[in-house]
Amino acid sequence: MLNGAVRSMLSAAAPRRRELPRLDVPLRVFAAVAALVLSIHGVAAAATPPEPASHAMQPLQDDELATVRGADGIAFNLNNFSLTSSLTNPLTLTYLSPGGSSLALSGLDLSRSDDADPFADPYLLQLRPRTNAPDQIALDFPLNAAGNQKWQLTADFAHCSAVSAGTCTGTNFVGGTLQVQDLTMKGGGLYVSPSTIADTQGIAFGLGTQLDIGALSVFPRGRDVNGIIDTGDKLVLQGIHLADASTGGAWMLADLDRHPGLINAATDASGSYLHLQVGWPTTSDPVTAASLRIDNITFTTAGLNGAPATVTNLGSASIASMQINYLDIKFRTGQ
Repeated sequence: MLNGAVRSMLSAAAPRRRELPRLDVPLRVFAAVAALVLSIHGVAAAATPPEPASHAMQPLQDDELATVRGADGIAFNLNNFSLTSSLTNPLTLTYLSPGGSSLALSGLDLSRSDDADPFADPYLLQLRPRTNAPDQIALDFPLNAAGNQKWQLTADFAHCSAVSAGTCTGTNFVGGTLQVQDLTMKGGGLYVSPSTIADTQGIAFGLGTQLDIGALSVFPRGRDVNGIIDTGDKLVLQGIHLADASTGGAWMLADLDRHPGLINAATDASGSYLHLQVGWPTTSDPVTAASLRIDNITFTTAGLNGAPATVTNLGSASIASMQINYLDIKFRTGQ
């Protein structure tokens, strides 16, 4: 009896099994439905862009950006650089003095030759940290050890005693044509940083290089309408060499850490002006000295009535050691 009662209770508690209706679907219909479902899922996934990868670029906060320090900088060169003035509308640079006179360089032509591999010895622009001072922007010049990177410059210069509305109304002295041939710069560079002088705004700079010039010539008769230089009268300085007197390498005219230069705009009782200065040394280190040598200096005067030209040769000249301890130049305009 007891066993029969227990079996009856268990039978009542057990869930009843339901019979599902039978569905006969051909295999090809099932495959078509499955393909449609997968296709719809692929379209939905393509329409939703993926989450960005964890290594993607992210914006930086100001405090994070302030801790970033530079890498390798930028290397560039001036391959086949050339600037040529038009004969009918020449490029002219004019300085107008406070007194109303002017000094002008016109017909400016500038070009440079290159190494066989123009990218073997480039300029290098970098941001460099300094100890207990603002960072500096450093432009290192090419080493140019072989002297293949050579500059050529030609310009006419003139001085006018009075200028009105951009036109020379006074005496116009036409000085002739200035020509610089085979100018090479070897090493050194330009370095700039905010000024650290108290109560003085501006840009502090360091500048230096080793300089060699094949020839610097002045032709008083200038150029004709076709741009041809009249070489009848001339002053020629051949073989100009400027270098550090101790090392023979780049001479630093101004040193950003020990003997800085300064360029800024200032105003005094006479008005505003552009200020260029090389300050006194800021350390006990002596100012670097330069040596200057000119291989040959000659004057040539054209002969009259077919007579041969007169050539006066002054030979060479040199300065074994020279220093610039302090320099102060103010450029004022006449307007």
